[in-house]
Amino acid sequence: MRRRPFRTLSSAAGLALLVGGVALAAAPAAANSASPATCVTNCTAVFDTAGTATFTAPPAATSLTATVVGASGAAAPLAITADPTAVGGAGGSATVDLGAAFAGHALGVTVGAAGSGSASVLTSAGSLVAVAGGGGGGGYAGLLDLPGQIFATYPGGAGGSPTTAGVTPGAPGAAFGTLAANGGGGSAAAGAAGAGDAPGTTGSAPAGIAAAAGGTGGSLTIGATTHHAGSGGAGYAGGGGGAIMRNVPNGDDNVDVVAPGGGGSGFLASGLTASAAAAGTGTGTVTFTWSFTPTATTSATTVKPGDTITVQVSGLPSNIPFTETFAGATVASGTTDASGAATVTFTVAAGQAARSFPVQTVVAGAVVAGTSAVTVAIPAPAAAAGTPTGPELAATGSTTADWAPAGGAAAVLLVAAGALALVLRRRVRA
Repeated sequence: MRRRPFRTLSSAAGLALLVGGVALAAAPAAANSASPATCVTNCTAVFDTAGTATFTAPPAATSLTATVVGASGAAAPLAITADPTAVGGAGGSATVDLGAAFAGHALGVTVGAAGSGSASVLTSAGSLVAVAGGGGGGGYAGLLDLPGQIFATYPGGAGGSPTTAGVTPGAPGAAFGTLAANGGGGSAAAGAAGAGDAPGTTGSAPAGIAAAAGGTGGSLTIGATTHHAGSGGAGYAGGGGGAIMRNVPNGDDNVDVVAPGGGGSGFLASGLTASAAAAGTGTGTVTFTWSFTPTATTSATTVKPGDTITVQVSGLPSNIPFTETFAGATVASGTTDASGAATVTFTVAAGQAARSFPVQTVVAGAVVAGTSAVTVAIPAPAAAAGTPTGPELAATGSTTADWAPAGGAAAVLLVAAGALALVLRRRVRA
């Protein structure tokens, strides 16, 4: 029998849960990477260290998703030789659309440990939001009396990927297709134990907001060598552990099978939607992605130089600095409050040209919002006392500029000459 080709999988980091009845370390986890506090669009926070953490969604976020990825299962523990084709089952995964309804909420995060078959879990206010099931442990086939004779390796069952509300079953182990020794995938109930000469154990039943552990794989010692079947992955319900079955018909010589475990099931809370994401290939992760939709408004839409304008901004990240620009100049600055809002004022410059401009909100050098155009109107100058208008201007052939107050004798003569001409014209008409 030829070995089945499997690609070598990469590793990163993951979650701490009970897997096969063994407690994994659960150190507090924090986001390993995150966007700057001033990020407005496609911001992220990535949790990829095994353990638990809390993520508080930004209060003003208008979109929010969480990509939850379970850890892959352990590779088959080959008795004698390492084999690059020996891998665990893939972790389940899904990108959950949390929407603005979760803005400002504290979300509990559990991240799965690499190669453990741990699930990754998302909770809110004591309720389960999503579970990405962990993959089952791998298995192999060969002649166990000759521990170096490994003919094939098999990954464990994949963890459940919750793309629809409710429970998504994990996949069973797949050595020899549907061999009874394979561990069963978890579903709404625990995954069945593999049957054989050394049976596995069933997975754990659902356990509220904690992930349920997978079952342990069967163990069989032959001579000085102990063989271990794959454990089940953790999840909403744990996958069953694989069994060891000897003398399995192969169409040629009978072989012995150290069967893989089943994947843990996934879960998505009612009312939520999700889409497929890349399967877990070694580590569990939880990645949050969010964006804001900032707005800005003004107290007036028509102003004149010297007027004060009030600008109200909202929908920004909490406690960040920003500036306001008008007609190409920075006119005000401020810092948002905890809800992402602020109010600032500025005075229109005395020499401001008569045009229409929006007031623009700038964060970290980028314009993130703008008001409707504000029109600057320049009032016409008032006419001087005694200045003729209408028919009188036409009669004199002059303009209001000719009648503007001015110093010196020339201005006096101009006014006197204009008045005399007007009187003479009136007499001629009479």
